[in-house]
Amino acid sequence: MDEEPSVVIKEMWEELRKMITVDVAIGKPIEMEDKTLIPIFEFGFGAGGGGGSGKEKTTGGQGYGVGGGGGMRPVALIAVFKGIPGPEGMRVLSLRPSGTLDKIVGEALPTVMNKIEEIREGKKNE
Repeated sequence: MDEEPSVVIKEMWEELRKMITVDVAIGKPIEMEDKTLIPIFEFGFGAGGGGGSGKEKTTGGQGYGVGGGGGMRPVALIAVFKGIPGPEGMRVLSLRPSGTLDKIVGEALPTVMNKIEEIREGKKNE
């Protein structure tokens, strides 16, 4: 290998840094009937490298390794409604899946609130 792994990783990060800009994280606006949707993306990248040296009788004692990976995914949409000025005309829509706690609270909370209200009404009537 001509270059040290650290040099290869540094060059890779420099190229990634050039590519990852606000223009990439905030996608192209999508015009629809009464609104404009703006996608928002999340990025994740990782890299690692190895090395080696010394004299080994069978292999010559040299070894290097470099690896990396990454990706991006949409995490939200910003909806801008035409004809509605100010913050009222904007909405952020999450594209992340809800967790178990969110589902439990979202499904159970209305039932719990109704039960509490029934108990309160029962005490008022007594």
